[in-house]
Amino acid sequence: MLKVKKIIGQIHLWLGLASGLVVFILGITGAIYAFSDEIKELIYKDRLQVSVPDGAVRLPLSQLKLIAEEAIGKDRKISRAELSQSPGRTYMFRAMKLNRKAFGYWNYYQYYDKVYLNPYTGQVVFKEDAKREFFTVVLALHMNLLLGNNVGHFVVRWSVVCFVILLISGIVLWWPKNWKPKQLKKSFKVKWNAKFKRLNYDLHNVLGFYSFLALMVIALTGLMWSFELTTENKAKVLSDTTQVSEIMPNDLILGQALKASPRTAYFLYNFPSANSGTVNVSAYQSEMRLYDRVQYKFDRYSGKLLQKGDAFGQLSLGAKVIAMNYDLHTGSVLGLGGKLLTFLAGLIAAGLPVTGFLIWWRRGKQLKGVNKILP
Repeated sequence: MLKVKKIIGQIHLWLGLASGLVVFILGITGAIYAFSDEIKELIYKDRLQVSVPDGAVRLPLSQLKLIAEEAIGKDRKISRAELSQSPGRTYMFRAMKLNRKAFGYWNYYQYYDKVYLNPYTGQVVFKEDAKREFFTVVLALHMNLLLGNNVGHFVVRWSVVCFVILLISGIVLWWPKNWKPKQLKKSFKVKWNAKFKRLNYDLHNVLGFYSFLALMVIALTGLMWSFELTTENKAKVLSDTTQVSEIMPNDLILGQALKASPRTAYFLYNFPSANSGTVNVSAYQSEMRLYDRVQYKFDRYSGKLLQKGDAFGQLSLGAKVIAMNYDLHTGSVLGLGGKLLTFLAGLIAAGLPVTGFLIWWRRGKQLKGVNKILP
């Protein structure tokens, strides 16, 4: 048993040294991003909220899209709109072009612009170079270390695989030799008044134990994305190109989506790039929980509904887990309490490589000291 634990200890050590820096970055950026939506509500209030004139109604989507196109520029194609159904909220239109093979953050985004419109007046409230926005940079650092998709994504993916193994091996190494009260006290409690060596050891072991379940959920849901296990295999539907027209019936489509999902918090309205592409509309029923949504596909020329996804309550258990992947990863599945848990887990994840490195470093120095004394 001791030999097995020694082997596990060596695996834990070297995987920790190999992936520690990446895990530290992922933990810090994950903690920062946990409350990004709430922080944006405070610091970006001027671009997210507008006053509603008495008796005002929102302008047609087609008219607002033309205004957004003029604001962003004709050389940049709008691909998505975020259409909040709450009174006094702006509409956001996004134009983004990626070079997925490029190396580095600034080459990965060829452009990424957002324009916020007052949906009642059509006024341009704010134009944002989203590539330079703080939380966009934090998210890119979290997802690919600002190295681009090919290199950065590869490094992050396998570092998280290492982290999962570290969590499992860490629990094995933490497991008490016996379950007597004195031993359990050392395993479950941080001795805050101890000397640095003992305190550092406790922070690594005890906090690692208490955060194990949360960190495992966060790591596994991250790998679900990384290995593209959340992709839904639905029958592909296309727009009827025999009915080609230069006018997209956006107002008709949005009206149908709103009629089908009248309690929607906001719509993500995706404009197709290909001639045979469909207009994909996601109707999110909650501002916080992204799994609670209904997805629609419309013919881009006629506005005909081609496909409607199931509501969350109608999904199979496996499909529900896949739909909840993002919310499990961010903690939003449990509301603000879940986000706080994710925030704390991120900080602990960032601290584990630091405390683990210090344990290894101090042991190495002690062994050197012993070797000098021995003849």
